[in-house]
Amino acid sequence: LDNAIRFGEGGAITLRAREVDGHVQIAVGDHGIGMTEDQRAKIFDAFSQADDSPTRQYGGMGIGLAIVHRLCALMGGSIDVDSELGVGSTFTVDVPLVVEA
Repeated sequence: LDNAIRFGEGGAITLRAREVDGHVQIAVGDHGIGMTEDQRAKIFDAFSQADDSPTRQYGGMGIGLAIVHRLCALMGGSIDVDSELGVGSTFTVDVPLVVEA
């Protein structure tokens, strides 16, 4: 949510949660700056940011999505991104739903 707020440029943010085939899917979307295919390819790398120029507009260390990616993997799940430059991004977390008796 923090990234959606930061990169959303004042537009709408959507949050969806649903159960699908024994998995929980949580999607966060924004109508912000979006990303290129090259930026999407490295977005889950630690200390990586879409804009790594010294004059970048947005702060942060570039570790948040890397941490989420690792946590999802540890839970047997995944995180994916769908993004279009200038349109926005949607990040979807999918993790197994474990129901204890």
